[in-house]
Amino acid sequence: MEGIKEGFVIWITGLAGSGKSTISTALCAKIREQMPIVQIDGDSIRDLLQIYDYNKKGRIEIAKKYADFANFLSIQGISSIISTISLFDEVYAYNRSILKHYFEVYIQCDLQELKARDQKGLYSQALAGNIKDVVGLDIAFDEPKAHLVLSNNTRDKLQSNIEIIFKQIAIKFKGYL
Repeated sequence: MEGIKEGFVIWITGLAGSGKSTISTALCAKIREQMPIVQIDGDSIRDLLQIYDYNKKGRIEIAKKYADFANFLSIQGISSIISTISLFDEVYAYNRSILKHYFEVYIQCDLQELKARDQKGLYSQALAGNIKDVVGLDIAFDEPKAHLVLSNNTRDKLQSNIEIIFKQIAIKFKGYL
């Protein structure tokens, strides 16, 4: 669309419990101090679309829908932050092929720490054999070659991680922030 400055897309990915949603929410609040931005959380969009297929194929399909939606917003000049597991090479390649102003952040967290956090009970239920299709346990994932990789093994790094991401996107998307 001529005359409209396209929005950017920040894609925050990591395993369940790594801190994606917490980081996205805080980052979104910080960015909103300077410009409007839409926050897209994987769980919220699943609820909105009523799509609850958690096998690898289903996860890839919904991740592409997130990217399509972010692209739709971007073309209209609206920036967004997406927080989603989506740890598959197909997703990374798809995102890079359609998202013009794209910045990927991978939130690393050790499996032992994820098991200790286990806010949704995913790891304990999967290890007990009660559920399946948990990325990192019975679904292998592909570590992204992200623009930025952050370790989030301790909860005291939230503010510093937000600052690191914000500084990086301010450099990458100069003129937006």
